[in-house]
Amino acid sequence: MLFWKKSEEEKRAEKGDKSAILSLIEKGKREKAIEILERFKDNEELRGLLFRLYMEEGKYYYAYQLIEHYDPNLASAKEKALIYERVGELQKSAQEYAKLGDWESLKKAGLLLWQAKRHQEAMELLERALKLVPAIRRQEVEEPIRKIKEELGLVQRESLLERLRKGLKKTKEAVEFGIIFAGRKIDEELFEELEEKLIRADVGSKTALYIVEELRKEAIRKNLKTSDQLTEFFKKLILDQISRCEATLKEPHDGQTVYLFLGVNGSGKTTTIGKLAYRFVREGKRVLLVAGDTFRSAAIEQLDVWAQRSGADIVKKHEGADPASVVYEAMRKGTEEAYHVIMIDTAGRLHTKEPLIRELRKIRDVIKRFLPQEPTETLLVLDATIGQNSIQQAKVFKEAVEVTGIVLTKLDGSAKGGAILPICRELSLPVKLIGVGEGLEDLQPFDAKAFVDELLS
Repeated sequence: MLFWKKSEEEKRAEKGDKSAILSLIEKGKREKAIEILERFKDNEELRGLLFRLYMEEGKYYYAYQLIEHYDPNLASAKEKALIYERVGELQKSAQEYAKLGDWESLKKAGLLLWQAKRHQEAMELLERALKLVPAIRRQEVEEPIRKIKEELGLVQRESLLERLRKGLKKTKEAVEFGIIFAGRKIDEELFEELEEKLIRADVGSKTALYIVEELRKEAIRKNLKTSDQLTEFFKKLILDQISRCEATLKEPHDGQTVYLFLGVNGSGKTTTIGKLAYRFVREGKRVLLVAGDTFRSAAIEQLDVWAQRSGADIVKKHEGADPASVVYEAMRKGTEEAYHVIMIDTAGRLHTKEPLIRELRKIRDVIKRFLPQEPTETLLVLDATIGQNSIQQAKVFKEAVEVTGIVLTKLDGSAKGGAILPICRELSLPVKLIGVGEGLEDLQPFDAKAFVDELLS
């Protein structure tokens, strides 16, 4: 029978020899070092080393016990703020962040107090942050201040319809459907102009031709004379095209909920993740972002910024790291530390189609190793401003994994609001969310009827 023989170094470490313990750490035996150090919590010097290991390993609950029951001076204000946040002591965390005094820490403190339903204190800290924030980042502070004022009844809450109206403003100004259906004589010139405007709104030539032909038949069938008599039928035709793909986002469930995001670079994918993370954090959920697009350092940095803005945590590695390995670490962390929501960003390099498909399938397989029923949603983020190219992109991503829904972004950025029609018609994929602005809450559910009513109002 063979017995494991402890080295002299391990024997010395178990007697509390600091140099031997440090040697174990250098050799990668960190868990062994922690196990030994936990026997020497009363030793001030070794307790400090144990605290550092806890922080480096993300064992925040154990670090919390050390500063609460042994020595609060082990941690700096910044470390205390992080520890208290991770264990759910929101008010204590806010107090520590506020001590730091920079705008980002004040903003963080304000958001935590808002989450703890301490609105007035949250407002005071956010207004202090607003005085210090650089102009380019003001929106990050102004947005929560506005929301808190809405919740306190100090300002009128902006409805989803009002945000949709703002988002579709450019499309409405460009196509002017209202003018076409304002009692003009029904003739060939009217139909030609309408077809042109539909194509300009990125409805697509096939869909535009179908709509115009149906309107022409309706006018003949009912012997209509003026364009206003076609308004309701026109609305019905548009609504018929897009109502078939109206669907709601599957909300987080008990346990861990995974959202996997696909889309080419520049589609608004990272921004979409950030805005959804902000929403979930505000609902009291622990959210973990995953920087799976490791082919661009900018993508990692951008997601990191969104993690800070939203109050979510993040798992990231260096540029060029294996995306599946990042996802593996994130899934391990997410399940072990009981995060409610895990949101995974992925690369979108369509010029390398086959490697992209293999990579996405590998990521999907990693997710299923931890949670066989996940992801809850696989969302394809499409840029509304690029029209027919979006449809081609979607077809490539659908080859790789099963897409459960579309997020259509940048509807406010151009006169391309009609892009949703060919996307619904040709892809047969549900549209779950639409982006109608730059604000943190300008990502909203897709309501087909509200969309049509506003587009044609």
